[in-house]
Amino acid sequence: MTAVQKVRRDSRGVNALLMAGVCVIASVLLGACGQTEPPPIKADDVPGTWCSGSGDLLTVKKEGEFVLTKLSHDFFTVLHDDDEFAEGYVLDRDFGGRRPAGGHGRWSYDDAARSPSLDLEFEVLGSSANAKSAEFKVRTVDGEIGLFGYDGDPDQGYTVRFLRCE
Repeated sequence: MTAVQKVRRDSRGVNALLMAGVCVIASVLLGACGQTEPPPIKADDVPGTWCSGSGDLLTVKKEGEFVLTKLSHDFFTVLHDDDEFAEGYVLDRDFGGRRPAGGHGRWSYDDAARSPSLDLEFEVLGSSANAKSAEFKVRTVDGEIGLFGYDGDPDQGYTVRFLRCE
C-alpha cells in the first residue's frame, strides 16, 4: 500500500467519525428545537371546579362568578396577611371568632401580565361582607393548569395550589 492510499483510507475513517458526530449533534439540536412551549392559558381555560391539597373547593363559573364551598387554613392565610392575622385578631374582628367555611364573589382574569393571574373578589366570605380578594398565578406544570396562591414572597413557594378536581 502506497503512502497516498494509506492517507486516503485514514481520511475516510476521520470523515466517517466527523459525519457520525454531526448526526449526533443534529439529532440533539432537532430534538431540543422540536420541544414547544405550552399554549397560552386563556380566560376560557379557567371555569370549572378546582381542588387544593389543603381541602379547598372552588367553582369558577363562566359568567364571571365563583363559589368557594370549603376554605382551608392555608387559603385563609393567603386572604389575610400574617401580620394582620396576629393571634386571631382578624377572626375576632371580622368573623365572630370563627374561621369562615366559604364564600362567593366575582372573578377576573389578567393574561396581559408576564405571568397570567386569576383575581377573586369576594362579595361574601363566611359571615362577613367585608370584601377580600385573592390573586392566583395561573401556570401550566407538567401539562396541567394550576392556580397558585402566595402569602408573601413568591420565591419562598406557594401557600395553596389548586388543580382541576377529577
